[in-house]
Amino acid sequence: MTWSQPSPPSGPQSGPGSTERAEWVRGGTTLFPAGRVADRVSTVLLLAAGALLTLLTLVVGVIAVVSATAGCDAATGCSPGRFLGGAAIAVGGSFVIGVATVVLAIGAWVRRRTSWWIAALGFVLAIVVVTWGGVVFAQATDPATGAGQVTALPTH
Repeated sequence: MTWSQPSPPSGPQSGPGSTERAEWVRGGTTLFPAGRVADRVSTVLLLAAGALLTLLTLVVGVIAVVSATAGCDAATGCSPGRFLGGAAIAVGGSFVIGVATVVLAIGAWVRRRTSWWIAALGFVLAIVVVTWGGVVFAQATDPATGAGQVTALPTH
């Protein structure tokens, strides 16, 4: 049986090809119908970009927290908890948004709806959360005294 014929054969049929014919009449059962390939590809690319953003944020967050809290204690007046909190907001928030985006995109695929906008919205929200975490991380330094400031050169 070819899937490109203009109409299904008429008349009642039973046998090995009847289920295929019924699926053809219904429009198939695949998650990737031919007309939706661009939607699926753009969705997967946006989800991959969000996952890459989360991994990059994790690596940068770990390095930044370790370097920022190395010389941080109560005597210098910096807050190691705020450094960790900012990194946790950025990485954790991006991860949670990514998981929710994947679940909603797959749900849209199952219902045969477009899903690229779900992945795009999730990517934008992940950028917002990473930025928010970066702001919290940056505010952990005390601008009045310079305590907790991350620098490459020692200040004397």
